[in-house]
Amino acid sequence: MMLTLLISGPKQPGNDIYIYLEPLINDLKSLWDGIRGVYDTHNGEYFTLRAALMWTINDFPAYGNLSGCVVKGYKACPICGDDTPSHRFKNGHKICYIGHRKWLPINHPYRRQRATFNGKLEYGTPPEPLTGKEVLHMVEYGDRVCWKKKSIFFDLENWKYLLMRHVLDVMHIEKNVCDNIIGTLLEIPGKNKDGIAARLDLLNMGVKTNLQPAYGERHTRLPPRPWNLSRAEKREVCNSFYGMKVPESYSSNIKNLVSLQDSRLLGLQSYDCHTLMQQLLPVAIRSVLEKSVRYAITRLCFVGDFFFLQLTGWAAAKGGLRRLPLFV
Repeated sequence: MMLTLLISGPKQPGNDIYIYLEPLINDLKSLWDGIRGVYDTHNGEYFTLRAALMWTINDFPAYGNLSGCVVKGYKACPICGDDTPSHRFKNGHKICYIGHRKWLPINHPYRRQRATFNGKLEYGTPPEPLTGKEVLHMVEYGDRVCWKKKSIFFDLENWKYLLMRHVLDVMHIEKNVCDNIIGTLLEIPGKNKDGIAARLDLLNMGVKTNLQPAYGERHTRLPPRPWNLSRAEKREVCNSFYGMKVPESYSSNIKNLVSLQDSRLLGLQSYDCHTLMQQLLPVAIRSVLEKSVRYAITRLCFVGDFFFLQLTGWAAAKGGLRRLPLFV
């Protein structure tokens, strides 16, 4: 906790984070061996205290710093490794990972839908996640391009035997999903995923050809789609957010996050996005958008509890909830 005061945000150490983790690793080694003479006030006796680190919880960039895995570029999937299905968009200048359908059941209808995804059928099967021993062998002998260094956590005796070592933080994922949906609906600069570059890239892939831009003598026009809102509809959505009231300490005051002048939502924090995705967004869009788009967003919000709980590794059990951290 004290070491975090030494790490400045804009100049965070990145891959050199191991320098700050060395005292933690030394303490974990001591706890693994056991610290004798710890007094238990309840039982009135001394015992040997032992502890073990089971996994880390972080966002994806921090995952790369802690695990030593590449999280950018063509081989940025720690599960697929060298077989990561990636594609670089010529106009958007971004790399897209389009092989996610391989994790669906073999008879899932999405596997046979071409135009909805990348114009191809999906017959692939998901790869088996690497064990800690396999990862350690690869980083020591340098025979895998997606690993850039040996993680300092492998200095712990139990680390290579763990099946799950790093878990993604769901709040970052949920915030990204929320920002993209609201940014696209309200066409917020920097948050809108529906632009000329995106539509040209879809055209190059041979999917959604009806979305291609219409070029004029002076301007390039994007054909309106069901998710595009008029100025009046954007104002109506923002007015809905502006008039919402939530219990104290439930979330931020939504009213302070709405800019009615330019129909935008500003300064959303993770817990604000959680509230919007779970409850408030379906209410705000109930009178706008076409039925199919409105239902799709509403269903995503309604199943969000289960969806994001699965991402965090929570699974429903008969006696309650038990934690099952997910591979990243």
